[in-house]
Amino acid sequence: MDGKKKIGALIASVGLIGILLVSMLGFGASPMALPENLQPTGKVPGTDIPGVVYTGDYIRIGLNKGGTFGVGKAEVNPGTGFQYPIGPQYESLAIWWWGEGYSVSYKVSKAGVWVDKVAYWWPDLGWPPPAASGIVPVSATELRNDDNRAEYSVKVQTVDKALNMTFRFFFPKDQKYVLLETTITNNGAAGVRDVVYKRIVDWDIQQYTGNTWTNDAHSAYASYWNATEERNFEMSVSGYSRNTALWDPILGYVDLYAWDDMATRGPGSVDIQSHNLPLSFDGCAAIYYDVGWVNARESKYTVTVYQAGWNWAAPPA
Repeated sequence: MDGKKKIGALIASVGLIGILLVSMLGFGASPMALPENLQPTGKVPGTDIPGVVYTGDYIRIGLNKGGTFGVGKAEVNPGTGFQYPIGPQYESLAIWWWGEGYSVSYKVSKAGVWVDKVAYWWPDLGWPPPAASGIVPVSATELRNDDNRAEYSVKVQTVDKALNMTFRFFFPKDQKYVLLETTITNNGAAGVRDVVYKRIVDWDIQQYTGNTWTNDAHSAYASYWNATEERNFEMSVSGYSRNTALWDPILGYVDLYAWDDMATRGPGSVDIQSHNLPLSFDGCAAIYYDVGWVNARESKYTVTVYQAGWNWAAPPA
């Protein structure tokens, strides 16, 4: 049974016909679920997504100056984002549609009225970030790069200067994971409320879009059966607070169908969770951090972990 038939059967079994049939059957069409103003602008000849590439013992990553994975010419597939094993044929993020990114929703007070805003960026929107994204690059700095570890820090600002966001990546080169600490700082003299930070991950493992997805309360997992190597390759993204203080951000939600909520405060018209039943489709995960209230000059912190691995269990026939 091919991938599309599997999806059709699965949709019928879980009662989602009429909601997901159009949006999920066309693997390659998922990005077209984005609103018109969020359609890709970066895939034009000569457009570079600038950044650095690091190679470890097991994985190779590309970190760009916007604070996400994905480096190279956006019209060339693949670029370098997250490769396991190492090699362009194993690229899993900077491929087809470069969708590893973030959004931040927040409310600022204007004349006593709370105004809702959202800012976002992912590499497929182009470089530098378009004005509509509300993101302004500030700096990108390599803090360390030796045989043992790479550290890379990127700072951006919302166009209204309400929030700074600093993305600090930690890559131990003898491991199969990357840690990302995000710092969200209120620049102003008044509080910012109802801050929601999303980390968006479009795994297409080894250039295959119809991965098998599951999730739990803080992670999204994608897998792909490589018949040549006879093993399941697994990629995941997980979210945490930096510590356990009650006023810290918490992970509030995981959506496996983030195509329509990448630049919104809440889930879109379609949101999927799959704690017990694996789903094979072109997924795109959003990890929601409920940051809440940020006082003037205050910073809040989150941690996101990207992992690679494999097992030899074949998927059900």
